[in-house]
Amino acid sequence: MRDGKYTGLAVAVVLAGVLASCSGSGDRSGGGSGGSGDDRGGAALSVGKVKEMAADPGDTCPVSYDMAAATKAAGIKERVKKGKVEGESPDKSDPQAPLNSFRGALVNCAYRIGEERVHVFTVGTGKGTAVNVLLPQIQHDAGMDMEALKAYAAKANEAPRGKPLLTPSGNVASVRLPVAGKGDVALIFGIGDGGTEKSEVTKAQVTDVARELAVQAGS
Repeated sequence: MRDGKYTGLAVAVVLAGVLASCSGSGDRSGGGSGGSGDDRGGAALSVGKVKEMAADPGDTCPVSYDMAAATKAAGIKERVKKGKVEGESPDKSDPQAPLNSFRGALVNCAYRIGEERVHVFTVGTGKGTAVNVLLPQIQHDAGMDMEALKAYAAKANEAPRGKPLLTPSGNVASVRLPVAGKGDVALIFGIGDGGTEKSEVTKAQVTDVARELAVQAGS
């Protein structure tokens, strides 16, 4: 899984290619639950709250994720270890940075499940859809070509809130979260590297963990 950041140009190229094929899905956003893929729902998270957390993420994940509980619910027995926490806000020095055009922010919480690296990105956008901000990251971590990414993005932007959408590689899942107010919020859960590594965690378990995290996110 990539630990570094993509350059603004690289991100812009990927986003332009994908969004051009999504018939305007890059501009779809709005408040409310938008339907739920989990009967337990989950409290709504506002874009403003994500921006606050990104500005000062602290040493432990500011989003209310309980990764140990999520993995246990998914039947994963390996021990969970907490890792680095990072926040990212719009970069005025890089006009091509996607968070600028999406008027958004993100929080990246790292973990290890056993020996495998895990990242949970929580993204809030004032414009467009939150999942689109991290399409380059999804493409890299899932080992997807451009055509596969376009197909995935189209499905992800239409998915019911609370329902995980798994990549073909089975190691990355995105979930559109209930959002309080205007904008859009989503999480992306990824484990290992679908391009070079085979995770010991099954596709069903990746889906289950992402679903559990979605319920926890706004609590």
